[in-house]
Amino acid sequence: MEFNEYKYLWPPRPSKAVPINLLKHYENQKWIGQFKKNGTCTVLYVQPNKEIIAKTRHDTDHKTWSPRKEFAGQFATLPGNGWYVFAGELLFNDTLYIFDLLVNNGDYLVYRTLDERLNQLRDLFPKKAASIRKSHYIANRKLWVAETISSNFVEVYEKLSSDEDEGLVLKDPQSKLNMCLAAESNSAWQIKCRKPTKNYTF
Repeated sequence: MEFNEYKYLWPPRPSKAVPINLLKHYENQKWIGQFKKNGTCTVLYVQPNKEIIAKTRHDTDHKTWSPRKEFAGQFATLPGNGWYVFAGELLFNDTLYIFDLLVNNGDYLVYRTLDERLNQLRDLFPKKAASIRKSHYIANRKLWVAETISSNFVEVYEKLSSDEDEGLVLKDPQSKLNMCLAAESNSAWQIKCRKPTKNYTF
């Protein structure tokens, strides 16, 4: 499906939270995991002229952040002259942790599986270095791409120790992207398991 003008796309996010004792169930179902980062959920648009539009998950502009030249320059070499839309978490020092690709060079990836979208994302941003915590790889200085895990979900969860890592998000790799028309449009094929805090237990 062609994406040829700006429209807000609601980022795929889980709404259902599960306790740690259900992680093995999803592992047995052959789901994959990504680290849930402690940042601001961000939808990043790269226009055909490579200028950037950044929105929060509420379809608002960031109140305290706008992409600086060094950050924006990481997207200047994307191929083609079509739109790109990425879903991720904005972290410290203008660093973006990308966990999904919604539009690839004007191609709105509706009905493409998560596996397909992640493979396309990795092709756009090859690995330059690995993260010590193995939650992501470094594509550029300010750009991280989420790694996936397919086993030992409980062990990985129990070893989470950084304030940067809130927990795990588990996703069905064969799920297909629905039209991103609302916050819940793509919540059915993913769940979250968060480290306990004073505000929630999982």
